[in-house]
Amino acid sequence: MEIIEVRTGITFIFLLAVAWFSLHKFSNNPFKKLLDKASKNNPEAQYQMGLLYYSGKQVKRNYPQAFLWFATAAQNGHVRAMVALAGLYHAGQGCDKNPTQTFNWYKSAADTGDFEGRVNLAICYLQGIGTEKDEKKGFEIMKGAADEKSPIACTLLGNLYMDGQGTQPDKKAALKYYLAAAQQGEPFAKSKLQELKGKI
Repeated sequence: MEIIEVRTGITFIFLLAVAWFSLHKFSNNPFKKLLDKASKNNPEAQYQMGLLYYSGKQVKRNYPQAFLWFATAAQNGHVRAMVALAGLYHAGQGCDKNPTQTFNWYKSAADTGDFEGRVNLAICYLQGIGTEKDEKKGFEIMKGAADEKSPIACTLLGNLYMDGQGTQPDKKAALKYYLAAAQQGEPFAKSKLQELKGKI
């Protein structure tokens, strides 16, 4: 599987330097401790640094920096960073859009059992993002996540049953999965149940 390579030499030193100068004014702040951990190759700290730069809440928003931190954490095996990195590749934030990398990183996350990775991998197959379109395979992956009670997967699977995408249309099956999602508080599933009331 093709994955990106983040250079650990000059690029990583530059990354640390930029992060340091961005955060040095917080020397007595938890951000410096986070940067110290990230610079010591701590994947969770690297992921948190990516979140800081992506959100722009405590430091200036910087998508390229977020991309580099997420990429480093993902290559160090951090599953949430894999999902975040795939999302950046899909949106072209901090990098060029790359459907193949989007697919590859969602697959890497899905292979660990991560629900969000699995749901997004299913969507990649359903829509042909970075891979050949395969609605049946997308449906099967989504159903696997839904059967393990992921509320968003249950909702999306309900949609697939309603539309007959990757499977035969089945309104009763759709209702079953919408109910399962609604019982977990998923708002879209609740609205779908209201729409379907009296129609099934």
